[in-house]
Amino acid sequence: MAVSPAMESTTPDGGLTLEELNQIEVQRRLAPMIYLGILMLLGVPGNLTVLFVYLFKFDSSTHRTFIVALAIIDLVGSVVCMPFEIIEMNFQYTFYAVGACKFFRFNNTVVALTSVFLIIGLSFDRYRRVCRPLKTQMSVFKAKVFCCVAVIIAILFSWPVFFLIGTRHVRLPYNVTGYDCSTDDRYKNTIYPVVLNGVLFLLFVFAIIFLTVIYILIGKKVFKHIRFRTSIETTSLSSISSKKTSSTSLQSNGQQAVVLQKISNIASQSGDLTPKHSDYTVKFNPAKQSQTKGDPRSKTKITRIAFAICLAFILSYLPHLVITVWTAIKGGFIAKPGPVTSAVLPIVTRSIFINNVVNPLIYGFLDRRFKRIVLKSLCKRSKWNIGDAH
Repeated sequence: MAVSPAMESTTPDGGLTLEELNQIEVQRRLAPMIYLGILMLLGVPGNLTVLFVYLFKFDSSTHRTFIVALAIIDLVGSVVCMPFEIIEMNFQYTFYAVGACKFFRFNNTVVALTSVFLIIGLSFDRYRRVCRPLKTQMSVFKAKVFCCVAVIIAILFSWPVFFLIGTRHVRLPYNVTGYDCSTDDRYKNTIYPVVLNGVLFLLFVFAIIFLTVIYILIGKKVFKHIRFRTSIETTSLSSISSKKTSSTSLQSNGQQAVVLQKISNIASQSGDLTPKHSDYTVKFNPAKQSQTKGDPRSKTKITRIAFAICLAFILSYLPHLVITVWTAIKGGFIAKPGPVTSAVLPIVTRSIFINNVVNPLIYGFLDRRFKRIVLKSLCKRSKWNIGDAH
């Protein structure tokens, strides 16, 4: 194994202890640790904000149930998984706590798989509501049951980690042996790690295919609905404008009330869901319609959020899974250890943690109500702080 210049220049005789080699590796991994630290600083307050807003400001619904469940899982990832990864990189070659290694690697796998199943459930619920609106829909209770079952299934798929993960002895320069939290030496050259990572890889591929098909069908349905609604609104507005002109010409004959009644009938027959006694100038007010429960624009917004969550998950999880499977197949390092490898590869491998941080940002950009509530709360707190200062 090649020796870096830093190692060669540490001592005149060229001999380094395990602790010194570990410290050199820690310095190389400073960038990945800072990267995870930033994700923690974003993930913890972000997911706590999501929990507060959706639990106390939004009405109960299946969408809210899945969002809250995802926020809890993402919070666990930010509070438990990320700190462990930072600690593990600080003891890259001196990780002797086998029990902690097994538990936290198991926890990481459970969190990742639970996210997969929750996103599948969220997307399937969207599909049913958009593409099969007249069929029986998932209730809030069933959504909660699904979330609990998702955690149980994730645990069942993750239990082999307890057996396969442990201490891996690493040959280091100067004839020194390091202790790494990775695939246990007893299973390193067996088929078991490959089988486990292969199963996880197949689960991920299935999830990608399933989600891709689901959102293609949803996209087609939403596009058709938008075209149909635009056509209906254009026709209705044209009819109302024409009838309004006719009613003006008939005012002298005392027939205005009769014509206005016909206008109302035409508007109601064109598919508008606004109550019959509403004035026609209000029927096509987007601000009013967006506040109506079950409004198509609201459904489209929720669908966009679900799609963004799904896409972010795929993009963040794919690099992690490729590296994991590649490592399992090789039975060791996929690249020669060195400053660049130690700085870049851990970031790529831990790309999955982006998924624990990005969801609050998605809600902030795509959900105006969520953003309005957060900004309103921040403004109130700012005013309180200013008042206290005076």
